[in-house]
This record gives sequence, structure tokens and C-alpha cells, in this order.
Amino acid sequence: MEEWRDYGGKLEGHLRPATFPVAIRFLEPGEDPPERARRPREETGSSIALCQGLTLTRERGLTMLFELEESSCPLANAALGWDVTTGPSFMSAFLITMNYARDEDTATRRTEGMDMLEPGAYSGLVLSPLTRTRVEPHLIVVYANPAQIMRLVHATARWTGERVPADFGGIAGSCNEGIVRTFAMAAPRVALPGNGDRVFATAHDDELIFAFPSAWAERIMEGLEATSARGVRYPIPTFINYHLPFTDLMEKFS
Repeated sequence: MEEWRDYGGKLEGHLRPATFPVAIRFLEPGEDPPERARRPREETGSSIALCQGLTLTRERGLTMLFELEESSCPLANAALGWDVTTGPSFMSAFLITMNYARDEDTATRRTEGMDMLEPGAYSGLVLSPLTRTRVEPHLIVVYANPAQIMRLVHATARWTGERVPADFGGIAGSCNEGIVRTFAMAAPRVALPGNGDRVFATAHDDELIFAFPSAWAERIMEGLEATSARGVRYPIPTFINYHLPFTDLMEKFS
């Protein structure tokens, strides 16, 4: 566990994010959660959405345990394979009601385009701040500004030679595009926080999401270190080696 905490410290050193990178572990049926993991009702008094749990982890440093009984968002529950009946039908109806889809056909296509894990494969989800993680992560999720995301893209593309995937739907950004799709595709990707992430989970206007599997951790770090060695780092070192015009102006107008 300590190696992941050390990794989190190095990641924060390179990126300087405003909030904790989040370690995420999918719990298989029968797998025990870590000690002192907090359930949503213990922290908030009610069930909450997964995106809200991410905020509690990345802003307050809490390790959160999510299971179906306390996960209030049908979109996330469907994506996690916890509710395969209500979720997809709710999604289509929701898209039409909110005018995200112009008709049933469009709503169906958008719903079918969402990733969903195999039903029953995982019984819970643990979110833990990476620098003090209580779990061996399957995924690492970073909320950051575009310049910080750029650095993670640099690190990834150094290994793949390709562009980093980022297909935006504008909804279910953190739970589906960030967590579930990254887990399913087993490759780093950029995700766009959706409206729910902003309304209910307070994602900021300047934040994007970068998620990568733990198997990619060494490559991401090597990429950050290698590019940093050539002066590509965050905060971005701007070019300021130019002559100020004050003396020239004085000579021109005096």
C-alpha cells in the first residue's frame, strides 16, 4: 500500500492538482472493504450519487464505500452492473425528458453507447485518496485543469504514439466515461464531467477528468518524469525573456 501512497505524492508533485487523485477499487462479491471506509449514510445521512462520493474523497480525503443500497444514481448503478432493469430504461426516459435526445431512437442509441459492467461481477466500489489510500487500486482518477491534463496526455502518448481517447457525452461523465469505460477499455482516457457532476458533485468549470488503470501507473510516471526533464512541466514555464518597452517609449514620446 505504501508504494501507492508514494506514487500519489510523486503524481501530485508533477501535477499540483487542487484535489486528491483518487484510488478506485472494484470489490468482488465476498471481498471485504478496507477498515474505516465510510458509507454514504455515515457521512451524509442519506444515499448519494457516485460523483458526490468522488467529491468527498478528492476534497475531504475520505475513503468511501459504495454499494447498491446507498448509491442513489440509477445511471451509475446501471453502469456498474448493479441495476440492469431500471437503469437503461431510466436513462432513455431521462434523456428525452431533459431534451438531451430528440426522440426515442436517439435516446436508445445514446443509452446503448454507454459502458456497463457485467451484472453481479462487482458488489462494491471503494474510493480512497491516493496519497493515503486504503486499497490497492484498479484505477486512478485525477480531476485537473486542461494544462494539467495535457501533462498526463504527454505521459501517455510517449508510450502509445497515439492520441489519448476522449469521447464526450456530456452526461454520466465521472461514473461512466471516467470510471467504467476506463476500467472496461483498460487504457488511459480523458473524460468530461457532466451536468450532474457539476450540479450535484460541485465539479468546477475548469476541471476535466483523467483516468488510468493501475497497470499504467509506471508508464504514466516515467512519461511525466521524462518530459519534465526537458522542461515540459506544470506550472507551465512561460517564455518571458523579452525586453520591456518602457525605455523605448520614453525616448519616443519625450
